[in-house]
Amino acid sequence: MSEELKRLGALVVILLLVVAAGLLLPSRPAVQETESVTGRLPGIPVNGDAQETDVAAARKTLAVLPLTAMSNGPDDEYFSDGLSGEIIDALTQIPGLRVTPYTSAFHFRGHKTPSGEIADRLEVAHLVDGSVSRAGERLSVKARLLRASDGQLLWSETYEGRTADTFALLADIAEEIAIALNANLDEPLRLAMRHSGIGHVNALLEYQKGRAYFDRAPGDVNPVLMLRRASSHFEETVRLAPAYPDAYLHISELYAYILLSGARGELDGNITTDDILNAPERLRRNYDMAVRHAGEPLRVLARFDRALLLGDWSGLSVLADQALSASGCRPSRWISFASAAFRKTRALTNAYGETAACDPFRAESWINLTEAALWLGAPGAARASARSGLERVKNERLARAYIMALAADRRFSEAQQQTAALLRSDDERLMAGFTIAALKGDASAARLHQDDFLTRHGPNDAVSVVMEAQRGNRNEANRLAGLIDSRPFGYMSLLQAIYWCTCGAPFDLKATPVFAGKLSGSGLPWPPAAPLDYPMKDW
Repeated sequence: MSEELKRLGALVVILLLVVAAGLLLPSRPAVQETESVTGRLPGIPVNGDAQETDVAAARKTLAVLPLTAMSNGPDDEYFSDGLSGEIIDALTQIPGLRVTPYTSAFHFRGHKTPSGEIADRLEVAHLVDGSVSRAGERLSVKARLLRASDGQLLWSETYEGRTADTFALLADIAEEIAIALNANLDEPLRLAMRHSGIGHVNALLEYQKGRAYFDRAPGDVNPVLMLRRASSHFEETVRLAPAYPDAYLHISELYAYILLSGARGELDGNITTDDILNAPERLRRNYDMAVRHAGEPLRVLARFDRALLLGDWSGLSVLADQALSASGCRPSRWISFASAAFRKTRALTNAYGETAACDPFRAESWINLTEAALWLGAPGAARASARSGLERVKNERLARAYIMALAADRRFSEAQQQTAALLRSDDERLMAGFTIAALKGDASAARLHQDDFLTRHGPNDAVSVVMEAQRGNRNEANRLAGLIDSRPFGYMSLLQAIYWCTCGAPFDLKATPVFAGKLSGSGLPWPPAAPLDYPMKDW
């Protein structure tokens, strides 16, 4: 077996495991599963043609590592990171070349990890590295392309110029790398590569500063504050570079967070009434601009997200199918909510499997893949993907998904042990404890965990709908769902509840007339799928 194929082994097997589970399952299966995440899988033929295809794909993989900032100006690290991101964006335009996204490519920054090991862990055949130095208006960029299997230098160059020449230099670097990889660069592709980035030095700096806050938001005690700080930099980005779609998409996250928090009835003192009133228009404006300026396939993903979030659900099922087909290394941010419960789980699993293989050090890649496996009713596949993810990134939501997979397979003692070992935050421990109790059918333990969660966290009506449904309290689940339905953006919070529940319908449609009206024109079926068995829920 070739070295390229060996390096692909672990992630390919994870992907095959989850996809195989989806292809072999009835609606609520008893599936023969394995704890092994390596080796040949039952039902998956391996032949010479398949191996040759995998080897060919492996040769068309590349990671651009963060360029080292050799100067020490106040913004030089943001600048060098931005240049790395621009090279990634340009090379991503090349058909058939899989380029590791920013998060995973930057995972090894500051680690003294040999380049060969980095390539192995990123599952790529080629690496780009280099350095950046600025002195006044003078700019020096060094870059090189290495073949990972033997460390052979395939191309290298040093570019000297002015800061004003930054993007012309970057375009030359990306084209030279593409030529060294034998890409067929026709004029339309050259233009696509040159127009893929921000194109403005100060906008580049603002975008990188925004990313620093944005990436901190999910784990911060005050995520809305982090998102506000990020958005202030993204707003400046689009003022300077109004045709850069990614900044608009990042801005939209703030307004989606505000609206979802309000719809759930959470008491967040950082969100004002004016925030909730103004958020829909600002959300629409930013999505409109992203759709206007994005190229394919990003435009397809942005169109779906815009329709879903803003409640324009006519024909939503078709848009979801298009988004799933276009996902690649970058899936839609919200695609799982309109897919997992609505007979699109296998397509969702395929999309998330591709993302996990492409972006293996991004926690969301493994969270999404693990949750998709649970929606397939395949806890063994979910355990395998969660463990593979936890070997790469530490993330409590992923750990909770792993614990849920154990409980779904009735390994309750092990699930409780892992809760104590892996989870540190009160919210995650209590949520995991509730899930274990609900899957076990332990009414008193479930109620205790629910009460403790709401006491510590405060109200969250979407979580409460899920908990009441899984405990079998249909009337209370309907009452809470009706409250959510009456609020701005309630339809999205109810979709969240359906996704979180994995229990079929956590409420009756008659309790949620606004949601029911939107669903009726969407093409999405009702009731939702019920992949896991909650003994206390009898409807």
